[in-house]
Amino acid sequence: MSTTTLNILDHSTCGVDAGLLQLERPPWTWEAGQLVGIQGRDPLDQRDYSIASGTGDETLDVIYRLIPHGVLTPYLSDRHPGESLQVVGPYGRFTLRDPSRPVLFCATGTGIAPCRSFFRSNPGLDLTLLHGVRTPEDLYFREEWSGISYHPFCSRSPLKGVQARLTEFLRDLSLKPGTQAYLCGANEMIYEAEEILLSMGLPAEDIFQEPYYYRAYDA
Repeated sequence: MSTTTLNILDHSTCGVDAGLLQLERPPWTWEAGQLVGIQGRDPLDQRDYSIASGTGDETLDVIYRLIPHGVLTPYLSDRHPGESLQVVGPYGRFTLRDPSRPVLFCATGTGIAPCRSFFRSNPGLDLTLLHGVRTPEDLYFREEWSGISYHPFCSRSPLKGVQARLTEFLRDLSLKPGTQAYLCGANEMIYEAEEILLSMGLPAEDIFQEPYYYRAYDA
């Protein structure tokens, strides 16, 4: 793990109040699902973000949701291509254990980031993706999920013919033999999804978690 200065190559709007930062590729490699720390004006303002790009991509991508009263994201939202950021990493253990096995990924909001890294790093991955968001505009990277079993859910503006809650759909989902489940995003979703998966007979050792936030603070 090291601290590296990386130039911003692109900074685009993503969803209602999120941004996608594309940084130059660092001199180190990472595993799909790992994190980096990004520093603000003060190194003490560092926050963790999942890498959203594949291990072979030319850029290091990070998606963030703007928290107006937050410590770091208002700073990030004002950054422009050509500027640089201090990046610490990589680290974290929310990595893909066995790409030869079916993968169920349950995400809320920007918790989709490590799933994108899994998918882009492993062509042919047998992936089922459940992504819960507030509005259709927050279905990040939606255009990239062709060829997989993709199920979007919107709590505030439901998609036509689609349930609003990820966990409601999960209860009736048939798991493929050998499935490993990865849960990332709102803590409440993770707790509920884990309980459902255990009740379906999925072994605890095949369920992996990366909590991001509590929905109580996601107003």
